[in-house]
Amino acid sequence: MTTIKIKGTIPTFDQNELERRQQAYKHWYLNTRECKEIARGELPFRFLQTVIKMSGDGYVLDEKLPIRMESLNYSAYMTKPQHIQDIELAQKFGKVKEDYIFHLKAERELFKELLKSQLIEKDEIKEADAIASAKAKRLLEIESEVNSTFTELVIPE
Repeated sequence: MTTIKIKGTIPTFDQNELERRQQAYKHWYLNTRECKEIARGELPFRFLQTVIKMSGDGYVLDEKLPIRMESLNYSAYMTKPQHIQDIELAQKFGKVKEDYIFHLKAERELFKELLKSQLIEKDEIKEADAIASAKAKRLLEIESEVNSTFTELVIPE
């Protein structure tokens, strides 16, 4: 009996799984600082200029993350415009798809290696059984030959 067992089936490309992974990435993207940029300025005036310029470019001041108003260190997180987010997400969705395909290929290679090992082990067991069977058969033949060569020991009374 083989000790290597393959469980499950070889994974195949599943559009639903790809979309699930992409949506998980989108959720992560929208709920982290990846979809934001920092508006900075050493002086309040420069900081406000940066915020106004970025607002004009479509950025929106993030209301969840803190605004720093320390001396010579003014900063605030601003959410990127939707068109930039869409471009970044499209690029990352391509990367998510590449990663998914890489994962599928790796799983297929693992299954191939496991099957190869299982078949080799099965052949080795079959060969060992054949050798053991042939050896047992040969031992019976030798025992039979030895018994036919020698007669019963006769002991006079």
